[in-house]
Amino acid sequence: MTALRGIRVLDLSRVLAGPSCGQLLADLGAEVIKIEDLAGDENRRWAPVVDGRGANFFSANRGKRGLTLNLKTAKGQEILERLVRRSDVLLENFPPATAERLGLSHARLIGLNPRLIHVSITGYGSRGPLKDRPGYDNMLQAFSGMMAMTGEPDRSPARLGPSLIDLGTGMLAAAATCAALTARAEGRAEGQHVEVSLLQTAIALLGYHLTAWTMAGKLPERSGSAVWHIVPYQAFQTADGWLMAGATNDDAWRRMAEVLGVPELVDHPDYRTATARSANRTALIALLEPIWRRRTTDDWIARLDAARVPCSPLYDIAQALEHPQVKAMDMLIEVPDGRGGTLKLCGVPLSMSATPPVPGGRPPDLGEHTEEILSQELGLSAEEIAALRREGVV
Repeated sequence: MTALRGIRVLDLSRVLAGPSCGQLLADLGAEVIKIEDLAGDENRRWAPVVDGRGANFFSANRGKRGLTLNLKTAKGQEILERLVRRSDVLLENFPPATAERLGLSHARLIGLNPRLIHVSITGYGSRGPLKDRPGYDNMLQAFSGMMAMTGEPDRSPARLGPSLIDLGTGMLAAAATCAALTARAEGRAEGQHVEVSLLQTAIALLGYHLTAWTMAGKLPERSGSAVWHIVPYQAFQTADGWLMAGATNDDAWRRMAEVLGVPELVDHPDYRTATARSANRTALIALLEPIWRRRTTDDWIARLDAARVPCSPLYDIAQALEHPQVKAMDMLIEVPDGRGGTLKLCGVPLSMSATPPVPGGRPPDLGEHTEEILSQELGLSAEEIAALRREGVV
């Protein structure tokens, strides 16, 4: 039995943060209905699109049923009301003013269903001067200071590769949803409004960089693959590729220097301590870089592992997904594609011993389950559904 079995979620969110939250709730056992307008989630149309299916959309909508609904019509609002009354969670990621126009204000929703957990995901939050500005991952990377610290020191700021702010916000929203459901089940609250934002996630993800500024006035500089306060800790070019290696403390530095064949550097006054190595980064890295090029990546990894020095080969995504460790953790799953073939999707990134998550099937095609949901759950006849289609409601 899954942890959220019996919980119904209406997922009206689009793009990535909200849908990834809905997908995680589905993996944990919730019944998730993906509600889209008649044009569909814009993420469906972002490249790459394969046989009419967007890879971006397929990354965040597994395990859901699909319903199209025009919330700008009176009949669309009536259908939404009926679904809200039957649901436990409503997830949306519209700016506050847009949510109000679409009938998704918290006051209205909680009036329809006092036990509803209403989850709002916004770009910049529900208050303040930017509350109605649309938020996207890249914009919040720029706004939060992340982009200013990312990239090579002599080049322009760079974005992080994956959309970590979007995905992190989705995970926080899922965690908060589960907490709200727990509070409701234990009688400590009824329904409530859960609010998360890309801005809050981005600021929280700054981690120690935030306190380095507030406590020490230190702003991180762009340093490529390196970490400004730990040296050496970065990517190094080898005889046949690249690897990451890090002297995360003075003992690890001693072991690394022995592996590299330069034990004389361990007690050198410029490199003896972490503070000294950080202050003399340029000189130390210049000494080490030619040494790393003498051996292959695999050779260095074997030597560093044996000496218990933190290290990793620098893979691309294809190489990472083929690694036996990724496969051992079930992080790549295969599901039927609904067209006679199969799809490889990301696995569930957590485990639970008593109520294990179960990854659902492929994401729904646009409106794939509209008739099923309207007829089986709301009792509409085939003629009524056909009329709704003619009127542009579904």
